[in-house]
Amino acid sequence: MTDSTQRRNDPPTRMPSLDTLAVAAAVLHLLAALGLLVAAPRLTTELPVRLSAPGLPPAPFAAVDLAAAAAVVLLVSAVVRLAVGIPPLRERHAAALARGRAGVRWLELSQQAGITIVLVALLNGVSEAGVLVAAYALAAGAVLLLLLQDRWVAPGRAGLAPFSVGAAIGIVPWGVVALYQVTRLVVGEPVSLLVSATTLALLALSAAQWWSVWWHRQPARGEAAALGAERVFLLLTLAHSAVLATAALLAG
Repeated sequence: MTDSTQRRNDPPTRMPSLDTLAVAAAVLHLLAALGLLVAAPRLTTELPVRLSAPGLPPAPFAAVDLAAAAAVVLLVSAVVRLAVGIPPLRERHAAALARGRAGVRWLELSQQAGITIVLVALLNGVSEAGVLVAAYALAAGAVLLLLLQDRWVAPGRAGLAPFSVGAAIGIVPWGVVALYQVTRLVVGEPVSLLVSATTLALLALSAAQWWSVWWHRQPARGEAAALGAERVFLLLTLAHSAVLATAALLAG
């Protein structure tokens, strides 16, 4: 048996620092989500949603509570991280990472990306329900293409086709948000500094997630790439949640 075969047959190893980071991320997300839910009744930021259709009044038919919606994003991460910390699921997650498969990560990121782009769009004045649904579907669906990349394509540069398609799809909702921002600037009703800063910060963090996928996909990164990608994902998710929670509190 060769050394490479032996390494493939060895049980996956866990890095204590990664386990600690995952637990810390779950706890921080949970505490922040609970804090937002407690503060939500005292915050006043409700984002209107409209549906343009014959026979319907132009007034908003619904509103999204920014603090509560941000709490949902944080709870998704908390629940996923707590779930994969349960011993049976933890071993399965470790084995999947060792094989270069990060399905749990993509499921978590897809919901984070989908809900976040809806909130960013609402903050920037995109209130049409059809546009919001499409933005959610594009953002979440783009990330789920990375699940196909894990399962159906060999590691390395040859496996970047789903990544490339996903990145191209995922940028579309952000382009719609940019169009609304520019339009509001032209007509003399620019978004607030808080909204602009939040939009740019969340866009940068979203781009960083995609860049991390590309970076850790390169063959030169070695066998530790999967664990490195997981660590970077956890840190970027924490930063993303911090920006979203801060925006919800300051806007309220």
